[in-house]
Amino acid sequence: MKKLILCVDRDDDIGSKTGIETPILGREDNLDAAVKLGLEDPEDSDTNSILSAISTYDDLKEEGEDVEIATVCGDQSIGYKSDLELSKELDEVLDQISPETVILVSDGAEDEYITPIVSSKADISHVKTVYVKQSESVENLYYMIVKSLQEEKGKRKILLPLSLALLVYGLLRIFALFSNLAIKGVEALSGLPGFGVGLISLVLGLYLMVRIYDLDKKMMSAYQDVAKAVSTASVWLPFTAVAILIVLVGGLRGWDMMITSGVESPPLMFLIFTQSVMLWWIGAILLHELGQVIHLYLTQGKIKRSFWAIVFSLLALTAIFYAGLEYIRTIVGLQETRGTLPMVIAIIILGLAIAVLGGVTQMRFPVEEEEEEAEQSQEG
Repeated sequence: MKKLILCVDRDDDIGSKTGIETPILGREDNLDAAVKLGLEDPEDSDTNSILSAISTYDDLKEEGEDVEIATVCGDQSIGYKSDLELSKELDEVLDQISPETVILVSDGAEDEYITPIVSSKADISHVKTVYVKQSESVENLYYMIVKSLQEEKGKRKILLPLSLALLVYGLLRIFALFSNLAIKGVEALSGLPGFGVGLISLVLGLYLMVRIYDLDKKMMSAYQDVAKAVSTASVWLPFTAVAILIVLVGGLRGWDMMITSGVESPPLMFLIFTQSVMLWWIGAILLHELGQVIHLYLTQGKIKRSFWAIVFSLLALTAIFYAGLEYIRTIVGLQETRGTLPMVIAIIILGLAIAVLGGVTQMRFPVEEEEEEAEQSQEG
């Protein structure tokens, strides 16, 4: 009975860190991959998984078993893409080796995703999970947690949901205090402790968001872009400045509409504020993108294709959400219901029509770009 010792690396640490092409077949190639991965990242658990697979291979060989060893990898983009790549490599290995049973070796991190893929293509006789031994001290446990959070997977899976929860909680706390101040005046200052908790939550959420997406580096890069735009008299900078001004004016306008509405319920106040600022802020985004397009056209002589996608998408979504907010206003009693429903339906249909128009426009662009490239090549 021919057996296959299969080591699985779903997120392709082996390929991304060592540059080795996968799948990896044979003992020597797997050992070489384990050594290279260990040198690149000594803390990666996939190194131990490959070595454990090699150890199992050697044991079965000594017992006279007909056995082969292989390592398959997925993709750094965890999910559909990684599982599709994993399935393709597994098919390639099974076609070459044709085993009757498979011994699956992994670090146990994502066995619930890996096992069904393998079992759908081969008979799994055993699953071996490799656990890396660590010191039981608190310092090492803390070190392991910190290291996992420094990796992109750890950030997105653990820190991002926590950051969003803190941001939403903090914003709602702060908004509630300001809305109560607008309604009750000085009496609302009794809620300052809650405001403090909300502010702390907001700051922590922003800090985590900065760590997840490296926003500090991006802000420094943006500052350098602005400095370069000032020195070169770039067109997009005035457009961006006006867009920021529109955002501020829209926010003040929304606040004024919310305060003068006479509504005392924070959710309804938030509804009024959102509907009041929506058109202002969408207009600011479009103005900013228009500045980028004009700058690109003046400097490179072409129009950014994504501009049309952004324009049509924003207009379509704005129409649909604005209509939805209008209908909600009638439900909660902020305005009369007479004539509202037909208007809401008409605006939603308009939004859908804009979306279809955007899709048709996007379909036309690749054809036009190919024609331009063909003309340029003929001229060359």
